[in-house]
Amino acid sequence: MIRVGSQLTFCSPEKILRRTAVEVDEHNVVRSIYSLDDGNVETSQTLFFDGILSREILSIKQQISKEETFSLLQNYQYLDLSENISISEIAPTFKPLIIDFGTNLPSEINNLIPLLASVFTELSIFDIIAACTYYPNIILGRTAELTENCIAQLVLWENTNLIENKLTFNTSVRGIN
Repeated sequence: MIRVGSQLTFCSPEKILRRTAVEVDEHNVVRSIYSLDDGNVETSQTLFFDGILSREILSIKQQISKEETFSLLQNYQYLDLSENISISEIAPTFKPLIIDFGTNLPSEINNLIPLLASVFTELSIFDIIAACTYYPNIILGRTAELTENCIAQLVLWENTNLIENKLTFNTSVRGIN
């Protein structure tokens, strides 16, 4: 069992919790999500991090075939960062954005984050996290919200601008469990 606390926890676009701890068992099942403000004392077993906790980052193209991709993504704006495309050419739309890094490896994702920070200056960090975690889970028919009893690998988004809720050129991600 691992217990992780942070300033913010992204559960869904509508549910971003402050000063929260998440407890995950050895099978990556979320056993508990609770406020650090509710208890008097927190166990010394809790790991505290500076940043935003979220579900794992998913690559849709690693999960489904190209044939399935078109039909499943027609209601989304899909951005595949593993292709050599210019993301500055992405047209504004009201469709939810999905960002696909083409990998689930934090080391490779971290190489692409500065590109996002330079282009998506108007999007909040929560829009970016939703595009990498929440909406891909919906497309894949999985539980999208980080909630008790869901299976999730936690990711920590570090070096974000928590004052303006923005991605920075130094933002990085790392797996927790």
